[in-house]
Amino acid sequence: MSYAIFFSRMPITVYMRDRSSGSLKIIAEYGQEYGNENPVRVLYHGYGHYDALPGLIGGAQSKQ
Repeated sequence: MSYAIFFSRMPITVYMRDRSSGSLKIIAEYGQEYGNENPVRVLYHGYGHYDALPGLIGGAQSKQ
């Protein structure tokens, strides 16, 4: 993931679906040094597989 951040120079937010609630949870945020507006949002499925998440996501839980 760090190569993508370096070359894109954009923040990236990584989400994962919570198995019990089905909601999306933020599990990682990268590239905040490039700002935090309009981050690239990806959904992590495990085993290194990511899908792009188009549009804004409301109600996602923080990684904390």
